[in-house]
Amino acid sequence: MVKLTVKQQRFADEYIRLGEITQAAVNAGYNPKSAYKTGSENLRKPLIESYINRSMEKLKKEYLAEQDEVL
Repeated sequence: MVKLTVKQQRFADEYIRLGEITQAAVNAGYNPKSAYKTGSENLRKPLIESYINRSMEKLKKEYLAEQDEVL
């Protein structure tokens, strides 16, 4: 099974947290001069896209569960 590199996973986690490509790439350790380009390329990679989608779905379910508990 192919896995994300540490840097790719860090980028994806930062992108989920921030919702901003350039800063997520810089925070993940990519070169600030090419951060937007690298981040954009990362978002088009199926493995990273899949990781982000799964993580976002998990966060959404947790958020909805918390709302239900409040009610």
